[in-house]
Amino acid sequence: FPKWLVEHKAELSEEEYQRYGRQYQCFQRIVEVYENDPDNFARLSELMQDIQEYGQPPTELIRELAPGLEFDERGMPKMDAFGSNMAGMDPNSLPFGKDGDAQCCMM
Repeated sequence: FPKWLVEHKAELSEEEYQRYGRQYQCFQRIVEVYENDPDNFARLSELMQDIQEYGQPPTELIRELAPGLEFDERGMPKMDAFGSNMAGMDPNSLPFGKDGDAQCCMM
């Protein structure tokens, strides 16, 4: 991430550069908690929520982490890029809800 920021600073607006910089700092905090206090789910959840403020990371970085992942016109990952298993998945087969009432929850 730092190398990407240096290489792309000239083509980013100041706002984008600052946003990506703060996003990177948030990633660093998440990694620090994972490495030093991996069972601190409350803090990890808080940091995951914080990072959402900064939007999607640069597409080039996501492609490095997930080769073959495709993106739509808004820069969002296309889930069907993971194969036919995702496209035809029955939501009722998921372990956290039935009949379309699935809700995201933290254990």
